[in-house]
Amino acid sequence: MTIVYHDTWDTQKGIQDAKRHQEKIDEAIRKNVRDVIGTENIITEKGKRKVRVPVKGLKDYRFIHASPGQGGGGVGQGDGEAGDVIGKKDKQGASKGRGSKDGHGPGDMETEIDIDYLLDVMMEDLGLPWLDPKKKNSIEIPKGWKFESITKKGSYARIHKKRTMREAAKRNIMFIQEVMRQAMCTYEEATMALHQAKGDIEKAVNIIKEDQLEVSTSTGFLIHDDDLRFKQIEEEKEICSKAVVFALMDVSGSMTSDKKYLVKSLLFWMINFLRKQYESVDIRFIQHTDRALEVDEETFFYGGETGGTVAKSAFDKANYIIDTEYPLDEWNIYTVYCSDGEDWEPKEAVSGMEDMVNKKINMLSYVEIKPYHDLFGDDDEITYEYGYSTLLPECLKKWKFQESTLTKDGKFWINNNLHFLLSVIKDKSHIWPCLQHMLSLHHPEREETDAK
Repeated sequence: MTIVYHDTWDTQKGIQDAKRHQEKIDEAIRKNVRDVIGTENIITEKGKRKVRVPVKGLKDYRFIHASPGQGGGGVGQGDGEAGDVIGKKDKQGASKGRGSKDGHGPGDMETEIDIDYLLDVMMEDLGLPWLDPKKKNSIEIPKGWKFESITKKGSYARIHKKRTMREAAKRNIMFIQEVMRQAMCTYEEATMALHQAKGDIEKAVNIIKEDQLEVSTSTGFLIHDDDLRFKQIEEEKEICSKAVVFALMDVSGSMTSDKKYLVKSLLFWMINFLRKQYESVDIRFIQHTDRALEVDEETFFYGGETGGTVAKSAFDKANYIIDTEYPLDEWNIYTVYCSDGEDWEPKEAVSGMEDMVNKKINMLSYVEIKPYHDLFGDDDEITYEYGYSTLLPECLKKWKFQESTLTKDGKFWINNNLHFLLSVIKDKSHIWPCLQHMLSLHHPEREETDAK
């Protein structure tokens, strides 16, 4: 918010209003975060870095005292009897004279904010869980340049004027005192003689003794080469633990457009958050049908394939990259796999997951995408049929999971010992809880197990 300032104005109220407005925006983001991060055009429009958020308008209310006879009446005046209902809603459920057809009140407004700012507000206390800062060969991240030390040699472009003049002043005072002692003269005479002798003490003493002093001699500081001081510029670096995130996505024929939208929305926000939070995180993108292929980010989000479904191919590809490029004793490794769970070889897929779990990577997260129209059966039972899902039941049979109490939306499980997470999301309102489940640094189940 821009604040217009004039030196005759009291700007305190404007500053307070700007602060209140910013607080309103933050509050609106937190209240509408599920809808905001599920906005489809953020994902579908390449390069879009802005998002619109509805915010209640700000008003300063004040009392206006009317004079008698100007209308408005006094306190408690007007039509009405005791017990009358004020602000009664009509049959459509809207208050008479209030709101509008789209549900927004007259004081509502929309504000456009940058995605980076949205990430700052909505992802507080989130990060890569189980991050091991002690992994060897950590990366040095350049943070800029700084003047680290002062030396006697260097480029004149980096001369430190204040330190140089301080050294010159100390030298000049010491030389002047020596000339005064040897020649038995005043401070002013010693200064002029020293300048006339160009800093040579012996010559300066002889000038005084032989009465050859030139009164018009300058009395400024003499700067010797030894007085010069230079600022040494050094690159400032930050030590960061190395981390890699594998984003795996099923793009087979059963992955309809609405399923892919949920996957891409989830991974879009996760990747943007990681890039903003961690400067040293590698992100590798892998798509699979009945075969896996590593792709670039644009192909991952905007390209598409179709075919059968063999999830093990994606895990084999990721495991191979880990074995050949990311030594486990040097890298923090995270894998997020998204699919609708319909797999031709579910036992083989679980075998691929097991290979990854046995490496003791930092986290493996399997996210199953199941829109409501794709579900049938009793949705309240853990053993319910997830549409035509074959992969999630196999995971629940293979490993023991604790049902998470972190969120109430979607379905989430955690195996804290294996650092293995399971999620089921059904619509865009579940994207935010799923991000919290994967990236929360204060996960109740993780903290409970760690405490034990």
